[in-house]
Amino acid sequence: MSHHRALKASGLIAVAAILSLACGGSSGGGGNGGSKGEIDIGVDLPMSGGEASNGVPTLNGVNFAVKQQNDKGGVKGYTIKVTSLDDAVNGKHDPQKGAQNVQQLLASSKVLAMVGPFNSNVAAAEIPVANRDSLSMISPANTNPCLTKQVSQDFGGCQNYAGYDPGSLRPTGTNNYFRVAGTDDHQGPANADNAFNQLKITKVAVGDDAEAYGKGIAQTFIAQFKKLGGQVVLPLQDFDPNTTNDFRTFLRSAQNAGAQGIYFGGTDSNKACIVRSQMKGIFPDTAPFMGGDGIVTVQCLTDAATAAPGMYGTTATKDADQVPDARATIDAFHKQYTGNIDYGSYTIPGYACAQLIMNAIGKAIDANNGSMPTRKQVLEQLSKTSNFGTVLGPVTFDKNGDNSQQIMSLYKSEAVDSSKKYLETTDNKQVGWIFVSAKDYSTT
Repeated sequence: MSHHRALKASGLIAVAAILSLACGGSSGGGGNGGSKGEIDIGVDLPMSGGEASNGVPTLNGVNFAVKQQNDKGGVKGYTIKVTSLDDAVNGKHDPQKGAQNVQQLLASSKVLAMVGPFNSNVAAAEIPVANRDSLSMISPANTNPCLTKQVSQDFGGCQNYAGYDPGSLRPTGTNNYFRVAGTDDHQGPANADNAFNQLKITKVAVGDDAEAYGKGIAQTFIAQFKKLGGQVVLPLQDFDPNTTNDFRTFLRSAQNAGAQGIYFGGTDSNKACIVRSQMKGIFPDTAPFMGGDGIVTVQCLTDAATAAPGMYGTTATKDADQVPDARATIDAFHKQYTGNIDYGSYTIPGYACAQLIMNAIGKAIDANNGSMPTRKQVLEQLSKTSNFGTVLGPVTFDKNGDNSQQIMSLYKSEAVDSSKKYLETTDNKQVGWIFVSAKDYSTT
């Protein structure tokens, strides 16, 4: 995820152009394409207000993949186009809007699959709508495990953990949902492992933003931290972002109870990183603030203000800069996209989602004797994806639609200079997210 409201002037024009597409426009991504006709890939992401820097970099990845494919002649003679819709309402991702967007995509017979959504609660609203019409969905960023599988009874099952379970989201009984991101039942533990084993922290306090993503990842952090021998000094506390602006009572209670750091499950758009800024003066500046991919963003650095250094965040995907085969794609991307929020943590996963869809479309065309396939035929081919080479490396989908690789990447926010590689930075503070390490939790 990538947030940044203070855009450079040089990026405004590019962002404005992209946002015009986000309101329902269509983009062919340039290039020559094919001559047989047009096939559309739908995209649903939060692309306005404070969440523009979530969706815009991800959409850019999709558009760039499609452009490169069209430059090579399209897919089996067909030109691929992108139809993108915005699921943010008043600057915040909205499940109802997401479901409406899927209905709009379904209304076009040219839309054979879609990339998105970005947020897990939006996915829970969209999957049943798309499922009834065999529309394939691939998310670059959803991490709630209950979208695809049951969680341990330690959490009371998915209905308790998330409020839904995989079966309730698939009225036809056939899976239509896939993701390249890993899941929070691994992402929360990855940060717990780092806190206990590397940072040598034994006491923490944990809060969340009262959404399925935030509550779920917080619970998995707690479970692993306790398993390792750590202590959670306060009960897990939910904070409604619509009514909460001041977290200092919670923070003082945590500090008084002996917490050495804070883990917060949630997103920057739900004020997660305001918590970090309010730690200042209550906790030592060296006390870590931890969270999932909802905080590994430029907007989080901005919201944390002078307390920005010393945060630890995870992403449920490979760091693309650590994938040698991705280097050429990233370099080519930066030649075309130069705006301040054009590139983020999920740009390359968005690119990979488009690659996977176009591969399935190509195979479906072949299976349909060169003619335009149906959504169901594309879904059948996508379900069979095995060891397909993407910019993130080979992808295989298991029976649930999950990526068989569950790689969690860890980042730390710290001061950067021109000699350091960094994922994202907020210009006025020169603090960026530095890649620390990655671990594959596929077999753990």
